[in-house]
Amino acid sequence: MGSTGLIIGVGVGIFSMAFIFLIILLLPNKVTKEKLIKIIGEEDIEKIQKAKNDEEIKTIIRSLPKRKRNKLKILLESQDIRDLLKVLHEYILK
Repeated sequence: MGSTGLIIGVGVGIFSMAFIFLIILLLPNKVTKEKLIKIIGEEDIEKIQKAKNDEEIKTIIRSLPKRKRNKLKILLESQDIRDLLKVLHEYILK
């Protein structure tokens, strides 16, 4: 294999990896009850279900470790707590 073949191989490899990366980025991230329970945790879900109003839910969410809060932001693709409250009411607090 000559240098031309090697250059073409590297170019095709870079193009294909970039194409795959773009597809992964553009796929929609679906929020489900199972994903929420996995990220937040069973004990915190129980606290949220026992909360009387949205302010208590906000304090529970703000007291979560930073790692869990970041995962929630990534899952919802939003940093707004109102979006999280809407999803919690839809999936957890039916």
